[in-house]
Amino acid sequence: MGALLAASIEPIIVKFGFKGHLSPWHLFTLKSIFAALLCGAVCLLFKFKVEKREQLKQLLIPSVLLIGTNLFTMFALYTISAVTVITVVTTTPALVAVLNQKMGRDQLDKLFWPGFWLSFLGVMMSIELSQFMVQPIGLFLMFGAVVTSSFYRVQMERITDEVSPVVASAFTMAVGAVFALVCIVPFNLNMPSNAWSFGIWIGVAAGLANVAFLYALNTVGATRISVITMLQRPLLIVAAALLLKEAVTIPQIIGVVLVLVGTQMAKVKRLKA
Repeated sequence: MGALLAASIEPIIVKFGFKGHLSPWHLFTLKSIFAALLCGAVCLLFKFKVEKREQLKQLLIPSVLLIGTNLFTMFALYTISAVTVITVVTTTPALVAVLNQKMGRDQLDKLFWPGFWLSFLGVMMSIELSQFMVQPIGLFLMFGAVVTSSFYRVQMERITDEVSPVVASAFTMAVGAVFALVCIVPFNLNMPSNAWSFGIWIGVAAGLANVAFLYALNTVGATRISVITMLQRPLLIVAAALLLKEAVTIPQIIGVVLVLVGTQMAKVKRLKA
């Protein structure tokens, strides 16, 4: 629930940032820096550390995948609504389930796919068809985020058995911050003054969401936690309605009910690969 709450808040803050005439480059840079600082501070405060340096090498590929996911999502939010972004993200459990099943990590319950498709149907009922016709680039970016996020989750499920989720979050966020400082900042030197406040809040939300998500992922597995994150959809609908004044329709309400039922049906049993 902590991961869902923090992850639901982040896209709303990003949308407010765009309304303040900030670019995705500005927000991604500050998000990466402040998320890295937060996770690093938690590691120092509670004395989390890496036992073997070789473990950090395993985190390089997930770090690159997370950068891709964050960039895809940030630019998608620039073109389509926060509700639509989370809608497309709900396809992630399907790819994660297929990957983990192929790798021998999970045994899917007989009701898993009916539950998943019921949840997905609920999600699709609340999406605006105009988004498909008017903003195809945003949807393309979000499907890119789904692919990178799926592989990130599958790899992190294995890595967090050896590395603390806090350390893993701190390292991946630090790689993102270095990438932003080296590849983005030199070309975006004129950082608006109002970007800092948005950056701090986005960074805090992203850092907390990632740490909580990795702890949950390590506890229940990538497939199950990916299904549970479909509950982010109902949370975002409520938050977007209250904070962004986005209208809530009857199909959205029905969709929320279907998501709640479907996530309870989509059970999975973790196996030892």
